[in-house]
Amino acid sequence: MIELSRNARSIERIEELDHLIVNTTHRLVPYRQAVLWRDSDMPIALSGLVSLDENAPLIRWLKALHYNVLSGLPAGPVEVQSLSEDDQATWIEYLPQFALWLPDAIKEETSAGLLVVRDMAWTEQESALLEEWWQVWAHAQRSLQRDGQGRRRLSFDKVMQWLLPADLPWYQTRLTWILIALLFLMFLPVRMTVNAPAQLVPVNPLWVRAPIEGVIAEVLVKPADRVEAGDPLFRFHDEVLKSRLEVSRQALKTAMGQHQQLIQHALSGEEFGAELIKAAGSIEQKRAELEFVESRLSESTVRAERDGVAIFDSASKLIGQPVGVGERIMRIVNPDQSEIEAWLPVADAVNLPIGSPVNLYLRSSPLSPVRGRVRYVAYDATERPNGNLAYRVRANVKKVDRYRVGLKGTSRLSGSWTTLGYWIFRRPIASLRTRLGI
Repeated sequence: MIELSRNARSIERIEELDHLIVNTTHRLVPYRQAVLWRDSDMPIALSGLVSLDENAPLIRWLKALHYNVLSGLPAGPVEVQSLSEDDQATWIEYLPQFALWLPDAIKEETSAGLLVVRDMAWTEQESALLEEWWQVWAHAQRSLQRDGQGRRRLSFDKVMQWLLPADLPWYQTRLTWILIALLFLMFLPVRMTVNAPAQLVPVNPLWVRAPIEGVIAEVLVKPADRVEAGDPLFRFHDEVLKSRLEVSRQALKTAMGQHQQLIQHALSGEEFGAELIKAAGSIEQKRAELEFVESRLSESTVRAERDGVAIFDSASKLIGQPVGVGERIMRIVNPDQSEIEAWLPVADAVNLPIGSPVNLYLRSSPLSPVRGRVRYVAYDATERPNGNLAYRVRANVKKVDRYRVGLKGTSRLSGSWTTLGYWIFRRPIASLRTRLGI
């Protein structure tokens, strides 16, 4: 009894208290089944069951039994013989013969009660023990209900009494002063700010394009290597060009030999003059073809046009890849010159004048923002890889020696000045106008 009473006082949820009365009471006296009612004819707990099915035949019969019989009985054993013939037959089918009924004697207006049944008769000592334990449980249950209702009522009443004292006129209440203060705050000037994904990008990167059509044979630099102007970057397969070069040279030699023969013949007669002119033109054509093939062969090794860092994904992805004339291969950037590139969503598009402040909070260093000034805002929205439309924003950065190009984060874009009320209600107003069409 002492242990059960201690458990009842320590429980903070009524559901746990219901489980305690129907299942743990078995420590006091043995029984087969215990049924609990509270505030209605429908039983709320049954020993051995986690939840009750209201449509089950036993539960429906227990509801009718409580309404017709148990709600009007005093505490003590239940005489099964005093029930109707139908109730006696159903009782014998579902429950043992001997039952003890314990109603809540204090709350007479409710229907709370406990029915305990077993196969042998109840002694006076067992009935007194269960009666005492039932009163302890009922007291704990009433305390939980009273504390819950008291906390809710106390919280609401105290707040309302503090906001609207009954002894003061409405214009002197705290609620009035709070509303006036909020209305004043709504007119405070603030900057219109939005957040947008952003990253550090190079300033004026130099794209290295394929000068000829072919297959890349070798990449001569590694990703993020520093290069100087004139350093080789990659080269194409040149076997075909070398073969064409040799053929062009042989064709030029043949044309020059034919030209020499015609010169010798032209000294003995004038009938070879036209053929001599034609042979000279053929020499010029073959020489032009040779120079073209030589220039193509010299361009098979692509070199850097300026100092910087070579930016590309992987050398293994480029080797063996066929490319066309003008196709982008890699970039050469100056790591000391970078800027912020942000993508402003269409729904958050606000007025961003040139020179507006931008703070970029990198994922690698969220406590040290990169600061810049807006220099460019795109007029047309561009579709992003995630399918959303956004405006490209570029911002100058004074000094970013600690951060490399390509780092990403979230940027805070500060636009023109407005009021705090408009800053708070801009999105709800826009959404409302979109839905209502006004």
